[in-house]
Amino acid sequence: MTATPRRAAIFGPEWWSTVAGVSWSHFDRWFAIVGVVDFEGVLDDLEADLVGRLRSSLHSRGDMEAKLSHLADLRARMASAQIDAFALLAAEEPDKATVAKAHRKVLDQGLEDRAMTPAMRDTPHARLNRRALYGHWDRFPVNPDRWYEKLAGRRPAAYVSKGRTFALTRQLGERLDRLDGPRRAEADRLALYRAFHTVGVELAERGDDSYGNIGELRVEAFGTYLGIDWETSGMAPEHWWQDLCELLVSEVYALTYRRETLAFRQVSSGQADLAERILLGLADEWRAAYQDYQADQALELVAWLHIGGHRYSRYTSAARRIGSDQWRPVVALAESAVEAGHTELAVEVFRAADRPGMHRDHLGNRCVKLTGVRLGETPSGLRVVK
Repeated sequence: MTATPRRAAIFGPEWWSTVAGVSWSHFDRWFAIVGVVDFEGVLDDLEADLVGRLRSSLHSRGDMEAKLSHLADLRARMASAQIDAFALLAAEEPDKATVAKAHRKVLDQGLEDRAMTPAMRDTPHARLNRRALYGHWDRFPVNPDRWYEKLAGRRPAAYVSKGRTFALTRQLGERLDRLDGPRRAEADRLALYRAFHTVGVELAERGDDSYGNIGELRVEAFGTYLGIDWETSGMAPEHWWQDLCELLVSEVYALTYRRETLAFRQVSSGQADLAERILLGLADEWRAAYQDYQADQALELVAWLHIGGHRYSRYTSAARRIGSDQWRPVVALAESAVEAGHTELAVEVFRAADRPGMHRDHLGNRCVKLTGVRLGETPSGLRVVK
């Protein structure tokens, strides 16, 4: 008796069919099925459903980001082929079992590594992080890549336990000191310390920094980096601020915690405008990639930028963008205004941020404590500084 050959397992990235002269995967088909059957072909609604799942569960966030990335890529490829989800679905009418499988794969199941399509691996989040770490190196007077190789070494990345961070950070710090020789030109030093920050982020990503060794080394090196005269080295302002702002926005390890204005001291008004435009653009990019934390970071950095330069006329607009979901930068704006004798401006800062959010009540209480004014009241004799 001849055994029936087993059908190969289908995980999703495998070729399914050719439609309109273009190859499509099983995941492409499953997304089209769910888009048509569950959302009447309105892929905006499928996207909204996935975004809702992403924001409601920390555990499946990576899966939802990957699926949203595939959906965006699929929509771009369908637009290029001049077809829609209905046309893709019509190429092979699915049976009930396939519809059920599509629903399960797209909306319910997590993703195994072998099930990932190229678009699922290279998400907008991954691309923005990669750009922040390496994406502007070719704009430096000296490319940091040579220093990166010397600092990072050639060994494959491995997990670093908290106990090993003592020896590792000591060795890395000594290597950085040796490379930063007394005769090193400013352009070389700029490249060296910029490379170090990418090495530091990658180390933080694969290490347990419970003892704070990695963070301390990074903070010290960051202070040195900011002290280098980047303009004398030949770096253009637009390239400096783009790279620095991207590095700060993507940062998730509290590099500048309690030193939030460190990167923005002694910034000219023209360069402050440039940095603000860059940060607002980054907020939009990260928000479009469903990364609300980094988008909020960008808006907070605008506040710290203006606090660092005492640009009082920008305080209310900065607070308005932040709202009440983040309290520290709003309070810092108000405290800066009060310290300068502009209590009326502090009230306007609190008013600008006064909308529904996690810390609305807290900000209202801080407003009373700092200014004596309750939000909603009309204070007499107060004048906003322009």
